[in-house]
Amino acid sequence: MPDPSPATASPLQRNLARSILDLLKDRGAAPGERLSRAALAEALGVSRTPVNGAVALLESLGAVVTEGRAVRLLNPDLDASALRPQGEESGVARLLVAIARGRADGTLPEEVSERQLAQIYGAGRTAVAQALGRLAEAGVVTRNRGHGWRFAEGLSSLADRAASYRFRMMIEPGALLEPGFALPPGFADRMRRAHEPFLRRDWKDADAVPFFEVNAQFHIGLAEASGNRFIAAAVAQQNRLRMLANYSWRVGPARVAVSVREHLTILDTLQAGDRERAALQMRLHLADAMALQPAPTDGCTLQPHGTSPANPAEDVTARTPGR
Repeated sequence: MPDPSPATASPLQRNLARSILDLLKDRGAAPGERLSRAALAEALGVSRTPVNGAVALLESLGAVVTEGRAVRLLNPDLDASALRPQGEESGVARLLVAIARGRADGTLPEEVSERQLAQIYGAGRTAVAQALGRLAEAGVVTRNRGHGWRFAEGLSSLADRAASYRFRMMIEPGALLEPGFALPPGFADRMRRAHEPFLRRDWKDADAVPFFEVNAQFHIGLAEASGNRFIAAAVAQQNRLRMLANYSWRVGPARVAVSVREHLTILDTLQAGDRERAALQMRLHLADAMALQPAPTDGCTLQPHGTSPANPAEDVTARTPGR
């Protein structure tokens, strides 16, 4: 797989690259300093694989250079705006939302080919390849041995959705009460910087993609902060299961602000040292999300050729996103 560039990198790789820059600036790193991928992964609360992608992205922009297994810092003052994709990002995000809604309303089958997706949504081959690449990176689709792609099992019914939330309410509040729980240095500040722009922007369908990425990082970051690898694995699985449901945002833009503020409140409480209260806030946050009903929608940004927007009366609550 070729090294990522701002145009081809996944949202996770871009966000991690930005976090690496923030981390280096916070500690006053100087050009020539050697960096450890393992140390970066530990500081950011992620595995080495996504860190490798983020480091490759930074190298493509001249911020670092790899020397064997080591990474040497060249430009710690790289403007983070350089990480923003120039070109097809919004088109890929719109396509991801359309794919998610196609799966939600049953118009997109379990197995598809790149040509089918391009024909159904009128998308270019590059956008389709990038969209499938992101879904594959997250484990949402897998390539068939012969031809095409298969969607992994998600939250396909009301019962699945409710069971998922009940499971998360058992796991995620408890993560905050684990004996070894500790927020990684800089995690809360990075999360605030990632969340707050969603309070200021006018919501568009395609925003569901970067919003989910931030949301997923928040939940997996707290799970990994527990120091319990079983909790972290369970939350990572739930993030994968709910990815398409959250791309298919059906609860209106007002819920975005509510979700952001609830996340920030949990962070404030954790930093104040009150983990019991933060655990209660997490449980209420998930319970409120489980109770959400879908708002009427005017359809997704990309409609399949020859179709009209989805019927708002259609029962889509099984895949209604929550946070």
